Amino acid sequence: MPHDALNRRLRYVGPQPGVRRLMLTDADYLLFQAIDRHGPLPTHYLHELTRHARSNLANLKFRLTHFYNGDAQGPYLTRPPQQFASFHARYQHLVYDLAPRAKVALAERGTLIRQKEGRAAPFVHQLMQACVGASFEIAARALDVRYISRGEILARACVQLALPLPGNRALIPDDLFGLEYPGSGYRFFAVEIDRNTESIERSISGQTSFGRKIAAYLQILRTRAFQTHWSIPNLTVLTVTTNRTHAANILDYIRVQDAGPFGERFLFQAEPSFGANWRVPSEVLSGVLADGWLTISGTRRIDIP
Repeated sequence: MPHDALNRRLRYVGPQPGVRRLMLTDADYLLFQAIDRHGPLPTHYLHELTRHARSNLANLKFRLTHFYNGDAQGPYLTRPPQQFASFHARYQHLVYDLAPRAKVALAERGTLIRQKEGRAAPFVHQLMQACVGASFEIAARALDVRYISRGEILARACVQLALPLPGNRALIPDDLFGLEYPGSGYRFFAVEIDRNTESIERSISGQTSFGRKIAAYLQILRTRAFQTHWSIPNLTVLTVTTNRTHAANILDYIRVQDAGPFGERFLFQAEPSFGANWRVPSEVLSGVLADGWLTISGTRRIDIP
């Protein structure tokens, strides 16, 4: 097994099976389900999501290493190689994703839910989406608010995530979830991840832009197509971008659209960890619920109904 000068196992090398056979426990299935629910996640996120079943972080890291290295039948988890392109790769938490064997294990249990729709997103976009989504779930638990996952919403509605639009088009959010507030009803949210890699508005027909997605959301808010397709009673659009200046520019764009009262349904937060010199967040993004979100008229919180 390759080690460095301090006798530490190298995190960059491929799987090196070290056990004869890996036996899965209920805690292991919860681990796989967390990744399936959100996407590729760092070690500390996986610990927060599954600590009720495996409280010791050192034991979790040991188990993750076993799942990465696998046994004679292969690995259960992968370490996406793109994470090592970060300038901070040597010092940040490792990120894990499901290997085909873990997906088979979840499918055999009847709990595989991840859906692939639309074009494949770049790794950093996937990682940001997974960290943001998992942070919503973790923060909701801490506030005693029930988190309703995308999988649960789509299973109840018996539909795919893609919401059909006129003109043979479709709106596909980066994520979709709900919150059940004790004794105060439900609110549902579409999530968009914007790393500021495309213009808000394009002058060349056919090129992507965030403005086109805003127009699509305004359309489904006016027609309440979200209620027809996803079977949810309300919808707020949350966008997490990489800096407040870009968020303010998008809000300025929304202000000049013919949005009417629906302009207030667009909320923004900034998370600089995923900017040009991105890194895995050192802590869970707990502020996604408790902190204020920018709107066209000020700030708003979503941890309260």
